[in-house]
Amino acid sequence: YVFVFYRAMVIFARKHFSSRHAALFGMLINLAIWFRAGIAITSRFIKSIALPALDAVILLGGMYLLKNYWEHNIKHIVGLIYPPEFMRIAVPSYIVLWLGSVFFSGGYDKPWNISKLVRGLLTGTVFILVVYALLPEELRFSRALILLGAAWAAVSMVGLRMLLHTIKPNVFPLSGQGKQNLVIVGKAEESQRVLSLLKLADTTARFIGYVSPPESKSIDGDAFTDYHLGNWDQLDEIVRMYRADEVIFCGADIPSNLIIEKMSLLGDTNIEFKIAPPESLFIIGSSSVDNPGDLYVVDINAITRPENRRNKRLLDLGVGLILLMISPLLIWMQRHPGGFLSNIYKVLTGKYSWVGFYPDKEEKISKVKPGILNPFDAVGHSKPDSRSALRMNALYAKDYKLNSDITILIKGFRLLGRRA
Repeated sequence: YVFVFYRAMVIFARKHFSSRHAALFGMLINLAIWFRAGIAITSRFIKSIALPALDAVILLGGMYLLKNYWEHNIKHIVGLIYPPEFMRIAVPSYIVLWLGSVFFSGGYDKPWNISKLVRGLLTGTVFILVVYALLPEELRFSRALILLGAAWAAVSMVGLRMLLHTIKPNVFPLSGQGKQNLVIVGKAEESQRVLSLLKLADTTARFIGYVSPPESKSIDGDAFTDYHLGNWDQLDEIVRMYRADEVIFCGADIPSNLIIEKMSLLGDTNIEFKIAPPESLFIIGSSSVDNPGDLYVVDINAITRPENRRNKRLLDLGVGLILLMISPLLIWMQRHPGGFLSNIYKVLTGKYSWVGFYPDKEEKISKVKPGILNPFDAVGHSKPDSRSALRMNALYAKDYKLNSDITILIKGFRLLGRRA
């Protein structure tokens, strides 16, 4: 948007000013473009590392205080003190592993999710303890400080996020806190029906409006059309303009393949995607007479969600490095040994992924890299018809699990050398 805005000014200058003044003005505008872009990139970088850096400082300070307390109140009984390497090497390593685990679990994605943060810390702590058990005796400083440090990390990181959210809830949102901005995608009649069910379910979401599905007819003049925000092609701009937190697609009005395509365009955002099935599949239920119930919709763990893309890339790198190390043994087990090393290189450099969509669908979801294998390799079906391919790709995209990739890799192991 920055480049488009300033380039438009250059075009305006060339059109309406004399060539001499337009050239000077164009040069100044181009300088402004690069200057503004540099500021934007720098600002995004600072904002992206600010919270992890603050977490690291707090963890380092806490570990220092814990070390001093443990050293003077516990270790002094046996006359032991921690060597300088503990604070110089061990503690920074612990912090990197803790923060890295939180990052890959989605703990830094907005809105901040406390459960993802705690899950990341638990994963990091388990990994640290496993590595700790494999180290030589002189490098095992203290299991107790690892556990105390993990507890301090959980308390301090959760407390910091709650504090920031209390100060500026709009800038530092917590998952499940406050009202969610909701956009419904479907025809007016179906959108109104979904909205009425949401009201019956006593949802706290704030309804912003509805978006017409593709190839929808002209909007009628009833009262509900006041909530009409735009058409299908404008959905990504509408979501960003109104800061939507949740998008519900009306399954009765929109084919599943178009829903998956639209989700891919919004994959970098932390929006909750849901599909409201046709009327016969709605379920209004309640576990208590005091609870009016919840609307049953199909939650989507889209493959384009930031945490899924990170975990998928991490799996690609891990598997690629392992295969590279033992490639002299594995290459002879491949049906296409000539492409095995080439595919490892392509995956490690990020050009391909080990698992992707069946080729009929691959090009339509550009944010997902082409795959060496596809979901059909898990069932031994090499050439499905186009309808089956479309359905399998949709299921893989909207309900992505890392375990699915691992299963496909195991069952399609002998095909890792084939041409993608």
